[in-house]
Amino acid sequence: MARKCAYCGSVGKLSKEHVWPSCFLERLEGSHAHYSPKSGKVHGGDYIVCDVCECCNNEKLSPLDSYFCKLYDLYFSNPRGLNEEVLFEYEYDLLARVLLKIAFNTARSAGSETSPFIRATDYILYGNKRPTGISIIGELVSPTFIADTKDTVHVKEIRPTMYRSSLAQLKTPHGYTVLLRIIAVNSFFFHLLITREPSNQTIFNRAVRELINHVSGTVLLKPECKSVILRTSPQDSLSSMLPLLSIKHKEYQEFFDAQQSC
Repeated sequence: MARKCAYCGSVGKLSKEHVWPSCFLERLEGSHAHYSPKSGKVHGGDYIVCDVCECCNNEKLSPLDSYFCKLYDLYFSNPRGLNEEVLFEYEYDLLARVLLKIAFNTARSAGSETSPFIRATDYILYGNKRPTGISIIGELVSPTFIADTKDTVHVKEIRPTMYRSSLAQLKTPHGYTVLLRIIAVNSFFFHLLITREPSNQTIFNRAVRELINHVSGTVLLKPECKSVILRTSPQDSLSSMLPLLSIKHKEYQEFFDAQQSC
């Protein structure tokens, strides 16, 4: 049976699509390690999906990649310190569409939940009427401070220098009604919420409010606004990664050992 494009549904030749925009990957220096739930291994390169037609890949989705890279150059590329404040200017629909694209690509690559994205594919491709039940919550995470083992008076500041697109869980009374994914680049974290119950906007709004109340320092990005002030939150990026790094320590260690032996 011929495979269909994940975005437009056309049947035909499919191409390789990077989970993250190629222009973004080209801007990064050095190697990065990512754990794949699908393979159970740590990989160095960025993931790809092979279910996007050439037209969607090279034409319809390309402007979204360019917009993401513009934001990277203006904001994301600079890891932020403690007690910083950033005036983040954005075009809501372009931001929502590219975050949805990255999250949808990641979900398919990892073999995780994708059904809530399906009803948003026309919006991602064409910028058509925005589906209800989609919200973006922004966060500027803090650097991590680690005490020097040789000098307990001084601490070392580690600013966020990583990117990831991951599945998360909102453990609140209405958290089960939304799919939550986090798209993070250095200090900038975007909590992307998509409803599992499109017919009940009231419950979705409650889930959004619960996340904002649950995670200190987060700010709702509003479609009618063009900018928002983000201030560093109490959360630091390294702490958010520690559970995964601890559980998959062996896999990460084997990957970095192999890298050093090359």
